Amino acid sequence: MKHWLPLILFAFITTFTLAQQPTREAIERSGNFYFGTGVSNDENRARDEALSAISSMIAVTVAGSFESSARESNLNYSETATSIIKTYSTATLSNVESLRSVLPDGKVEIFSYIAKEKVKALYDQRKQLVLSLFEEGRRSESAGNLAFALKQWYFGIVLLKSIPEEKIVAGNANLTVELPLAINKVLSNISLEVISDRQPAPEIREINLKATYQGRPVSLLHFRFWDGRDNNGTGQVRDGFSTIRLAGSSTTFDRITIYPQYEYYTARTENKTVEELWDLVKRSEFANAMTIQLKAEPGVKAVSEPIKSIQPNLVLDFDEEIAVADVMVKNANQLVQLMNAGDLQEVKKFAGDDEFLATKLHDYLQHNQPRAAETGHAAVNKTRTGYEVRKIRVLHTYPSINRQATEYLVLDFDSTGKPVDLNLCITDDLYEKFVAQSEYGNDWEHRQEIIKFVEKYRTAFHTRDLKTIDLMFAEEALILIGRRIETRPIKPNEVVYKGFAGQPGFEQIQLSKQQYLVRQKQIFDYQQDIFIDFSSFDIAAKSNADNVYGVQMRQSYASTTYADEGYLFLLIDFHEKDPLIYIRAWQPNEWDSSALVNSANFRVFK
Repeated sequence: MKHWLPLILFAFITTFTLAQQPTREAIERSGNFYFGTGVSNDENRARDEALSAISSMIAVTVAGSFESSARESNLNYSETATSIIKTYSTATLSNVESLRSVLPDGKVEIFSYIAKEKVKALYDQRKQLVLSLFEEGRRSESAGNLAFALKQWYFGIVLLKSIPEEKIVAGNANLTVELPLAINKVLSNISLEVISDRQPAPEIREINLKATYQGRPVSLLHFRFWDGRDNNGTGQVRDGFSTIRLAGSSTTFDRITIYPQYEYYTARTENKTVEELWDLVKRSEFANAMTIQLKAEPGVKAVSEPIKSIQPNLVLDFDEEIAVADVMVKNANQLVQLMNAGDLQEVKKFAGDDEFLATKLHDYLQHNQPRAAETGHAAVNKTRTGYEVRKIRVLHTYPSINRQATEYLVLDFDSTGKPVDLNLCITDDLYEKFVAQSEYGNDWEHRQEIIKFVEKYRTAFHTRDLKTIDLMFAEEALILIGRRIETRPIKPNEVVYKGFAGQPGFEQIQLSKQQYLVRQKQIFDYQQDIFIDFSSFDIAAKSNADNVYGVQMRQSYASTTYADEGYLFLLIDFHEKDPLIYIRAWQPNEWDSSALVNSANFRVFK
């Protein structure tokens, strides 16, 4: 008898399960489901047709909610609603159930259905996505990173317009009200002050601005302005300052109007759903014009001698006495002078027989057209291999995207005061955060090395150094030796990856990385201008491995015809004399922080 028990139990479970699965007729009659049918020789096509029918059926019930968007896009309510509902299709796939049957003519019929209560759950998922953007924006705002705060909030508003509810609340936040309020608060509290207005050359005028928000320096802000030519220029505030360059007839302006950027049209492709919704919904507009009064003529006229003969006055701030201080001051000022002259050959001569530095300086000038401020202070810090001169303010120019970007350079010197490298700085708020964190862990040397690596990584894009980028993404572990990067094979079981629920497999990340590098080469070959920045950068010591750190960055990327965003993760070990990077994981267009690869995914065995 005991041998029959398993068979009886199996039969009971099977009968019970079949009884629980509704029939097609019951689904259609109940009123509790959205459903659709697809018929095709190809089963996948039949399934797509069924999903499209479901989207249309859902759209009928919510069409009125998208009335304003339909009017804006010159479509009827049903067409607009169907298009908007289809932006949920990726999430819907995991919730739709199907009945499959083969018709007498051999075609496959797919009848798909989803409970109405599960569709509401899809709306709730999108609300949570918007909430995460709202909260990320508030964190960016508190750090003075207004550029990314405004972008995150505006993208959140676009996503809100795809939820068929009048009042949208998530996490105790009334997102319908608070998102527009947050944008208006930032736009109405930015303060811009002219600190210098000069004419360094005929037909060229440079205006230096100080930018604050609620009394604190603005870490990052993008803006548009009329440049006196045929189009608008795009400028950038970085670490509290911005330089605007006017040319031609605009050098006689007595005022300039600045429009802080919040819409980020070219960045809409960073999020697939935002991109799909962009032309379907009625997008919000905000008052963002700021007029700054100027003198009728700049305070300092152009001199008659060539620009390259003008001696810059870069002041280096030393915390302690350094034997090679005078040599560093001379070399730093000479480099700035040559850079301002834009003479590629002279800059290469300055590097002498250092082929690495000569090539990097040449490519940096060629692709970014930098010009340093005539005066300024830069801090000198001790590094593992010598010294660094941090924060030389420069203005980059990218004609094809009409962008003028205020940036800061860090120059690296060896122990004799000879320049050996040049990179773009991270923002002040990030740098100071890592300095403060190091006081608790007493690990500044490690954090400084990580900062320098990330700055080297960013600069590689601005100099189009595909060799360095390819090396940084190599399959082998990376060894950082001063300015050089070498590789070595990872030993078996030295680092073990364990994915968690909702995260992609590591092979999937590696595949995305390889695709990314192939695409990057194409961009370097064909794009006139390229600009890259980080909206977040976090360093965390690994809890179960001494001297091992996880680094996570959110990277935004723009070029003449393309833009994207993604996350880069690094796992770095400082046990040896030279830092060792085990892992570089790239995840493009990922907005859900819970799905990101992080240091908890890895175990290091030494």
